[in-house]
Amino acid sequence: MKNKIPLKAGDFVIFAAIIALACGIWIRLALMQTDQTYGEILVDGELYRQIKLGGTEQETIAFEGRTGEVTIEIDGDRMRFVSSQCPDHTCERTGWISRVGQSAVCLPNRVMIKITGSNPDGVDAVAQ
Repeated sequence: MKNKIPLKAGDFVIFAAIIALACGIWIRLALMQTDQTYGEILVDGELYRQIKLGGTEQETIAFEGRTGEVTIEIDGDRMRFVSSQCPDHTCERTGWISRVGQSAVCLPNRVMIKITGSNPDGVDAVAQ
């Protein structure tokens, strides 16, 4: 014996609202993508270096962190931790980041890499 529950008109309205909401979120995220992206390296919360991403340039940046050398690789429009002298190497396992808002952090060395949009110093929002 099968228990079939028939769908009512209100169910279709709820489904349509959920689909419309999902489409709205997808469109909003697509519009957030900017033409120009920047990679930022922060050490102890201070901007160490800002790199204009895009193109075919490849670069490796190495510097001394709190626990040893940290190496970051930039490849076109993405960046990642290549190596770090820290106990767990979680930052290396994060892999490539390439979308605005993504970040990777090496806590023992207090180093963060993140991707920002075309106005990296601009105001995100104002609350009253």
